Amino acid sequence: MVKANPQGVGGMGATDYISEQEPLPGPEIPKGRWANPYISDSTGRLTVYTRRPLEPMHASFGLRSCLSADTFERLKELIEEENEKWTAFHTRPTFHQSTG
Repeated sequence: MVKANPQGVGGMGATDYISEQEPLPGPEIPKGRWANPYISDSTGRLTVYTRRPLEPMHASFGLRSCLSADTFERLKELIEEENEKWTAFHTRPTFHQSTG
């Protein structure tokens, strides 16, 4: 809620004042399916997880939520392969579509 600021202090206009009762905006939601890769302490390999856990139907389709590789190039290849499988999972015909 914007309140009137009759003084216009600090370069703020009369309606630029935000009440201390208003909550601050939350952080921006990250885009993409994968979190940021990191080097694992236990294996020393580059590791990346999905931002959200997989559902059982995703796992049964063969999708993985954790990938690890020795190089960034190999990790990128693995991510691309998983993204292709993700697309195949979501574009496959469902039971209702296949039975007409």
